[in-house]
Amino acid sequence: MRTLTEADLRASLQTDGIKEYSVPPDVFVTPAAKEYLRVRGISLVVRSGDKTCFDETRQAKNALPKSVYIDAVTGRGYDEKPENMTHLRKNLLVPKTHPVIAFRGKIDTLQADIILAQAAASGAGLKSLVSDLQETLLFLRAILGAEVKNSPLDVTELFGLSFPELRRVSHDIKAELGLEKHPVPDYSMGELPAAVNALRARTREAELAALEALPDRQDILTALNRLSSGMHIIFCRLLSGYYN
Repeated sequence: MRTLTEADLRASLQTDGIKEYSVPPDVFVTPAAKEYLRVRGISLVVRSGDKTCFDETRQAKNALPKSVYIDAVTGRGYDEKPENMTHLRKNLLVPKTHPVIAFRGKIDTLQADIILAQAAASGAGLKSLVSDLQETLLFLRAILGAEVKNSPLDVTELFGLSFPELRRVSHDIKAELGLEKHPVPDYSMGELPAAVNALRARTREAELAALEALPDRQDILTALNRLSSGMHIIFCRLLSGYYN
């Protein structure tokens, strides 16, 4: 099932005088999206058939003939993709400064940093750490895929821990790993703990970008919050000797 969010509506509903927004029956419209339409006096209509969303209606009405790309904000058509724009979904373009694109950039940076940490862990012979970092990488790719495809996120655990368990473990380090208190990051801990602590910070940055770009995607927001817990768990595992 696809999802229609408030962020999608903000990207497409820039023209005044719109009275109706059509969606097919297999699209889940989030409560925030419904409220966005209600406040603007736009009726939500569920239609049968192949038409997938209002963006396609805008394309048919507003795009130049035979246009290859469509501006998601204005409905303008382009035969070639402008250098200052990029894909939102399919042939829909937005400026590269769009909040969703900024969010995707944060995810891309975080993935790159995870791979750097994996390389360092592999060099140190810490295979279990490489494996845990690989799980976080796949977790992130699932998040990005759900956003790009506008589909629900289907991941519910990390390191074999459910989302509630991730939160519990990250808040009870003494019971889980034997550390007396939550460690304060310091250079003396070594390069790998420093790198994993940076991953935790990057995860927080990605979560804040998601809050700005995707305020009604609670599945993605929750997953990023739990990923932050997961990074903290890896950090504490390193300090406790778990990976040795």
